[in-house]
Amino acid sequence: MSQDLNKILVFPKKFTLFLYFGISIGLLSFIYYAISGHADLAWSAFHVNFLFWAGVSHGGILFAAAMRITQSSWGRPMMRIFESFGSFIPIVFIFIIFLYIGGEYTLPYMTKDYVYTQKVFWLGEGFVFGRTFLMIGGLHILIYFYLYNSLRQDLAGSTLTQGFFSFLSKPLLENENNFDSKLYKLSIAIAFIYALSMSFIAFDFIMSLDTHFYSTLFGIYYFMASVLAALMLTVIISSMLTLKFNLQKVITEMQFYDCGKLMFGLSVFWLYSMYSQFLPIWYGNMPEETGFVGLRVFEDPYKTFIWAILTCVFVIPFVSLIPRTTKLVKPIIATIASVSFLGLFLEKIWLVYPSLMHDHFHIGLEIILVTFGFLCLFLLCVTKFLSIFPVYVAKDKYLIKKLESGDQH
Repeated sequence: MSQDLNKILVFPKKFTLFLYFGISIGLLSFIYYAISGHADLAWSAFHVNFLFWAGVSHGGILFAAAMRITQSSWGRPMMRIFESFGSFIPIVFIFIIFLYIGGEYTLPYMTKDYVYTQKVFWLGEGFVFGRTFLMIGGLHILIYFYLYNSLRQDLAGSTLTQGFFSFLSKPLLENENNFDSKLYKLSIAIAFIYALSMSFIAFDFIMSLDTHFYSTLFGIYYFMASVLAALMLTVIISSMLTLKFNLQKVITEMQFYDCGKLMFGLSVFWLYSMYSQFLPIWYGNMPEETGFVGLRVFEDPYKTFIWAILTCVFVIPFVSLIPRTTKLVKPIIATIASVSFLGLFLEKIWLVYPSLMHDHFHIGLEIILVTFGFLCLFLLCVTKFLSIFPVYVAKDKYLIKKLESGDQH
């Protein structure tokens, strides 16, 4: 079994080439629309994808950190897949710079005069990106230390890694020990900084696009949707990997069953966090804030989106995941996760496009191609990670204990 736990995946070269092709298509499409008189379409598509994939990558790390904090064993077989999402995080940091470059289209409140006078400093481009780089940079440093210790625990003294990452395989030093304690402390710090930094991402890059709308709960809404999307994508990827690489001995149907229960619960919480944005507006009798809600819920074409989003993210998972049997059948739960994942992406379009495009709403080939490029880039990062490092947290005591006891949960 120890040999199985040190398994490193080898992905087909054709699949990797396909991912590079998809990235090229997305990049060329963005450049074409940006220089052909449709810069607003190109940057809006980039903005939506940045918010979505940044949330997914950080959400995967948060899931791994949550399992460390709670010392839970049910998801240990999938932990390295959650951690692999962190391989996209350096790309996120680079894309923040691109948002700054496209500020005229992505963050118009920094370049136009309609910002409230008392918000000029808070929403000024220097302070917006200063605090973003500070918080995201701090979170990324914690994540890098987390991933270093997680991988070092498994690889120290082995011959599994070569080249650039060979430092992870060096024998342990005298002061290198007690990885579980280090990872536990880092996980607590990551959870706290994640909540803070993702809340500010939501405030600065979504909520502030409509200067009349204000919600102190909007940060929770964004980062919970990101966590849910990360869970859905993990279910999709895990189901494919177990089929392709025969991982069923460790990632069993019971892991998917437990993920199904989480999908059910988080979908309900997602709906609550969405509804909680609107309740204070009604309860507090604040008509000046109804524009944000009214445009997205009652006016075409956005009202179509809200019904599609609710159906994909809440109705289908809620109804489908009530029976026990659906959570035990991998094709079914992977299909449910795929539908919900699509709905969560549509949600980002629903949140961002009305504020950026106003009366010039347009969804066409540009959002499809740019999204395809982002998807391929994310999958390339994840597959490269899993082709360099073991697919399991091989020396994690909770995983070892779980497998030795034969516990399926």
